[in-house]
Amino acid sequence: MHRTTSVTRTALLLVATAAVLLTGACSSEESTATTAPSSAEPLQPVTIGALLDLTGPGSTLGTQSRSALEAALIEASAQGFAVTLDVRDTGSDPETALKELQSLHELGVTAVIGPQTSSEAAAVIDFADANGMLLVSQGSTASTLAIPGDALYRMVPTDQVEGVAAGDLITVNPGPRRVVVSHRDDAGNAGLASAVTATVQARGATVVEGPVYPAEGADAAQVAQQIAEAVSGGGEEESVVYLAGFEEVADILAAASTIQALENVPFYGGDGSARSDALIENATAAQFAAGPALGYPSPLPTVGDDAVAPPEPLQRAVPDGDPLAYGAYDALVIVLAALQQAGVTASGTPLREAFATAASGHQGVSGTVELDAAGDRATMPFAFWGVCEADGVFAWVEVGDWVPPETAGQPGVVAYLGCRTGGVGSTAPAP
Repeated sequence: MHRTTSVTRTALLLVATAAVLLTGACSSEESTATTAPSSAEPLQPVTIGALLDLTGPGSTLGTQSRSALEAALIEASAQGFAVTLDVRDTGSDPETALKELQSLHELGVTAVIGPQTSSEAAAVIDFADANGMLLVSQGSTASTLAIPGDALYRMVPTDQVEGVAAGDLITVNPGPRRVVVSHRDDAGNAGLASAVTATVQARGATVVEGPVYPAEGADAAQVAQQIAEAVSGGGEEESVVYLAGFEEVADILAAASTIQALENVPFYGGDGSARSDALIENATAAQFAAGPALGYPSPLPTVGDDAVAPPEPLQRAVPDGDPLAYGAYDALVIVLAALQQAGVTASGTPLREAFATAASGHQGVSGTVELDAAGDRATMPFAFWGVCEADGVFAWVEVGDWVPPETAGQPGVVAYLGCRTGGVGSTAPAP
């Protein structure tokens, strides 16, 4: 059974300037990005597609990404380049994503921002490969999709990087820990669970398999009970829970709040639910996340120190500076630079090589972009976001960060402060 979604198509006909786009669309004097070469040919009218979740479990990122993409075009509306943005709502459903990509292809679109999730990316990659299309995802992390030479490029590192960040936080306290790992049954969250498992085991922790719940129609109360049973099986040994999913984790945490065995158990999350509106809007889930779960700290890539300052349209569109939405913004900037180099009718290998060339060393609002051999962002720093309470109001707060190691395979540097808002969770130790 797949989610029924309404298809949203948004067309924005705007005037864009390639020179502005190639500078990262930033008017700040602090920007050091390279400007467009004076010999560059003007970009002819072109349509860029976008596969975003506007109504499903990833709608928080989807709506912010749409706003960021619109801001990129608005900021670039100085001179004579007509750029149409055709946004399709996938609801994070793989079949819908494929249907909408096929529709974009029929219209002659070759470059697409998205899809957001790894399950969607896995569903559309064969079609994109066969038809010479370029996909640039701002949210997919599954390392199983890291394939050199294919149509998929990603503005975020794979789950192998996030898994190390999360695993380092889980094991930052000395001594053995017992980690119950539970996740939504999809490629991205399964990859995260696998990467976290490998990391915490390498750091000396014991891993217990928790429930793997279906992507559609999961029984939140049953999942929470299965997590509690896995926790209780450890006797006196300290247990923590790693729970990777999307916005449905709000229902799971709400159900967990009613189970005595989970009343003092730290929970950790993945990027799919970090900063989720659904979680803080569910008062029961938020209370549990901020209190017994010790904030439910969850990693997200963060904007690096080498990022250019976001232009005013982007600041207005994405005021909280979401780094994945910023990645979507940079993706559109780089796509248009690639089309300027390769031509708006380019497809297949020439288009993908032009994108890789334009992306290499691009200094954008999400930081400097460096791609690995598979076309994925090689690494990024991460911030840990937790649910905190102040004066009865729950909000996502940055509670720590992680800097990648200089040597692969080694732990990164974790700095964790926790909630400092004066409310629920403020006096809790680092999980």
